[in-house]
Amino acid sequence: MTFGLPAAATAVCFRIRHLLIGLITLGPSAGAWSAEFASHPPMRPLPTASSRAMADGPARFVAVDGDDQADGSKDHPWRSINYALRQAEPGAIICLRGGTYYERVIVPNSGTAERPITLRSYSGELATIDGGLREFYEEPAKAWEPLTGGAEHEYVSVRQYPAFAERPILSAFMTNGWEPFQGKEDERPVVLGHFGDSLVPLHGYRTLGDLRDTSMLWDIAGKSDTEGAMYCGPGLWFNPRTLRIHVRLAPTDLEGLGDLAYRGETDPRKIPLCVSGPIGADVVRINGIRHFTMQDLVLRGASGSTLINLAGSENVQLEGLTIYGGAPAIMVRATTGVAVTHCAFRSLAAPWSSRASMKYRGTPSYVVMSEPNQPENRDFEFAFNEFTDGHDCVYVRWIKNLRFHHNYVDNFNDDGLEVGARKRDQEVYAYQNLFSRCLITFTLHEICPDESPAEVDAGSGVYLTRNIVDLRRGTMKRPPMTPDPSGAYLDQTGILASDHGGPTWPNYFFYHNTVLRADDSFRDYYGFGMGGQGLRRTIRRTLNNCFVQLAGTPGLNFGPDFTTGDVEIDGNLLWGVAEGPSVAGDFFVKSRPVVFRKTPPPESWMKHDQFADPQFAGLTTDPKAPFDVTLREESPAVDAGVAVPADWFDPLRTEDAGKPDQGALPLGAKPWMIGVRGRLTAFGAAQ
Repeated sequence: MTFGLPAAATAVCFRIRHLLIGLITLGPSAGAWSAEFASHPPMRPLPTASSRAMADGPARFVAVDGDDQADGSKDHPWRSINYALRQAEPGAIICLRGGTYYERVIVPNSGTAERPITLRSYSGELATIDGGLREFYEEPAKAWEPLTGGAEHEYVSVRQYPAFAERPILSAFMTNGWEPFQGKEDERPVVLGHFGDSLVPLHGYRTLGDLRDTSMLWDIAGKSDTEGAMYCGPGLWFNPRTLRIHVRLAPTDLEGLGDLAYRGETDPRKIPLCVSGPIGADVVRINGIRHFTMQDLVLRGASGSTLINLAGSENVQLEGLTIYGGAPAIMVRATTGVAVTHCAFRSLAAPWSSRASMKYRGTPSYVVMSEPNQPENRDFEFAFNEFTDGHDCVYVRWIKNLRFHHNYVDNFNDDGLEVGARKRDQEVYAYQNLFSRCLITFTLHEICPDESPAEVDAGSGVYLTRNIVDLRRGTMKRPPMTPDPSGAYLDQTGILASDHGGPTWPNYFFYHNTVLRADDSFRDYYGFGMGGQGLRRTIRRTLNNCFVQLAGTPGLNFGPDFTTGDVEIDGNLLWGVAEGPSVAGDFFVKSRPVVFRKTPPPESWMKHDQFADPQFAGLTTDPKAPFDVTLREESPAVDAGVAVPADWFDPLRTEDAGKPDQGALPLGAKPWMIGVRGRLTAFGAAQ
């Protein structure tokens, strides 16, 4: 898609540098500018302009070289987004012409149910809102200078940034010091950023020693040993004494990285960078606002702070956004009626990042965070989004009545869907998603006083159905301690379900899902953990799933506390692709469950389970190969499940004719599409 120039003569006169910036931002389809990247190839498709038609309503326009003294018409656009929003009345449509707007946006006015206020890119053009520093992007040659006495490839900002030395008191869960900065405020990364051409993240350094180190090996004494040092890849560090920003774009010489290694430009004066700061400065603040919509924008430029801060608001729609970074990208408090659809959330993990480098030496950010303010967050929908490349994904513990569906969640080196500990009144419905390469796909912490109650409301819980969880490939938990040319450390297999600190798990209703993994699960738990783990004082239903393992066979162990819970496990299919045929006839006889306390599970459990080849349309022992888990007509999973209560949500109940089939896709059902505008199949293949 090409960059659409404004039709009006005044808008045609955009400054050349803004036109070039717009072209670079558009990505592979923008032409010669995107044929090569001076930094590193993009990790994901770069955003392109939308052709969304204009809705009815009075339109006003903003352009990068507009004038706030103009009338806001298409021919005479305003300059400032904030100025335009202050003029907006119910029904107004604020159209941003193509280019980059260096503003921190505060939404001041509400719309109505019939006439919402909309902020969007103009059709055919792409607007970026950047809360960061424009000099490092627009004039990098003037923004940096070599640092005398520094490390090889180390540069320092020409300017000082005294505001970055402030220590605002933040209320965001992860950024207020709970983990891991409690008692170590001096180590908080103050500046974050991205390469300007590819939007690959830059590491936010805690210490100058790490930035200057020559090795990426985990050759330190402990997780966060302050005496040791390790280079974590191209990144930034703010010096609170000199008030200047340090940058180092040295290559990543860790053996085994292969094509993932950084081999790009090392002189920051020759390449645009997106550099953001200070902490606590939201890029977009939506506070006390009703009936507001954002569409088809690129957002970036948060540093140790929230990118979209959504508080005390109602009926907000975020659609078609591409969001880079943020700590978190979205924070929600006391807000109701939110729809987040067709958005791409690109988090802070670079190709060479690991869980250890982010958690103990960088920024362990969530993508979405919720907090338990009053009134509680409720009635949220996340649909057709892409959550990729980060440390933690979404923390939805404090959202009631959440619908999370048709999303693509991939490459998180810690937590995936974080639902929190058991709660009195909890309604989470996650369905028709693809989860892949998460260290812990479904996880929880126990943090607040009223968590893990003994009694909960009827029906309260987390309903996980018709999802595909692909754990055949893993993530990098930490770099090796000694050189490893094989690169095996890049692919450390994750876990389907686990917890932090042993809290009471929520009521999990896990039914009609397909889960794939490469090798044995943690402690060989049944159902890769979702059936045999965390059963203490909770309700668990694990029904009609397919658990398929490439090497070895699925485990049948249960934890020591299953007798205290209300548990039902039945109608599941288990299979080992490589070893299954050798034990197909007597798998359950030879592999009787051996629980840690030698207490046999109830006879009613696994009564209708089977160990059989599901006859998927396509699955091999190669964990990197494409796959297709639709059922063939001869599949033993057809009509082999057990009855599921009629009041449990199931988006494919009508397609699952006759007795329930096992797995995510019943026979004959067409695989759903996921991601932004449904660009991916349910199996992650691009269309």
